[in-house]
Amino acid sequence: MVKTSLDLSITIASSIQRLSIGLLITGCFTSPCLAKFDTHASRVGLYEKSPTGDIGIKNAEIVGTPSVDEDKVTVRVKVKDDNQRPVMDLQETNFSLTVDGKPLQFKNKNWKNPKNAEPPTAWIIVLLDFSGSMNKEDKGGTTKLQGAINAIKKFNTALAESDSRAKMEIVPFGEPGGGCKGNPVTDKELNNFLDIGSKVESKLDSLAHETPCAATNIYDPLSTAVKYLDNLKDERFHPKPDSNQPQPRLSIILLSDGYDDSPREPERFQSLMSLLKGNYDITVHTLGYGLTPEQLEGKYGLSHPPTRQDIGIGRGKIPEEEFVDRDKLTKIAKETGGIAEFSAQADKVAQQLQEFLDALLGEYEISYLQPNPERGSQHHVYVEVHSVAGVAKSEPKPYTMPVFGGSLPRVTRLYIFLSVVAALAIAGVLPFSIWAQLLKRQL
Repeated sequence: MVKTSLDLSITIASSIQRLSIGLLITGCFTSPCLAKFDTHASRVGLYEKSPTGDIGIKNAEIVGTPSVDEDKVTVRVKVKDDNQRPVMDLQETNFSLTVDGKPLQFKNKNWKNPKNAEPPTAWIIVLLDFSGSMNKEDKGGTTKLQGAINAIKKFNTALAESDSRAKMEIVPFGEPGGGCKGNPVTDKELNNFLDIGSKVESKLDSLAHETPCAATNIYDPLSTAVKYLDNLKDERFHPKPDSNQPQPRLSIILLSDGYDDSPREPERFQSLMSLLKGNYDITVHTLGYGLTPEQLEGKYGLSHPPTRQDIGIGRGKIPEEEFVDRDKLTKIAKETGGIAEFSAQADKVAQQLQEFLDALLGEYEISYLQPNPERGSQHHVYVEVHSVAGVAKSEPKPYTMPVFGGSLPRVTRLYIFLSVVAALAIAGVLPFSIWAQLLKRQL
């Protein structure tokens, strides 16, 4: 009877405990205590408002090789949305690190957003269309050349304010013909990088007094610029692996208001695309300066957005000087992970160049102390970026701890310390003790 009563008491107590827990959980979903369970969810961004609105995060990338300074490792992370635009407004809670297959926590102070991160070294080539149509006015009443120059000036100012260690060159391009000498692009023209700021401004002021007259040839100048930056012997663009210098950002901005009308256009385009496929360090952004195909469709009463076949004179045709090859410009940018933009007004061109700037400098920075930092050891790290749309995971990146300098693991340092103390005791204290004993015997 006593045993039965005891079992009954235990059963009742257990039921009450389960009922209490159930009521507590139920109550939490209708009370402020839910916030206590949100800690981990907030860490991975599950309950946060999507930082990209309706557009999800498409990919995350660790840019270059993680840098190592003694035990400190720093990774730079670029995040893009579905349209290849940089995502600039993420929080520390959106990021997580995995080092050598194990999650690694990092401190808030060791995470920096793109505005606070140290800007990377950058080499920027701006290819500026100098065809005759650049003398015409844009939709806002400004000549396209002046509109382009004003936009690049704003880009230069914003770049200078970012304290970026960037170099920039403005290179006009265009084919000669009809009494126009044109603006051929060679390595000589490309090897004139300027410090951002006043020197770039002066170069733009000089170009503003020139009169464009060339024919449009997009592909050859761009190919020349890509090959120039891809010169592996030039340590400005490609530091030696043992130099401990990060890979600079290499970017080309192509600004054009036309299209390549050469009979060899298909061949030129395919040659360029083949070249771009083999260059992973160079990003090409394209900016078409003119009306979109949809705007041209409405302006000229067409039944479809125009293509090259719709260029001509007469009803159902569009003037040659108004057609900008959006399709080809978009494919060029997409092949390199760049951004393709389109605008018919100077102020919009300036806004779109700001997007290019974000793409250039839009990198998050995360630092952490390497666990067990043995000299010469190799490690791997990858980053995950969490949002309500899902998780974007970067490819793992390897890095090696320095062979010389830096701290040894704690256990190793303790072992060395004790060994030194023991050696001093044997080499110093023990002989002195023996000598003291001999003196006592002699007395």
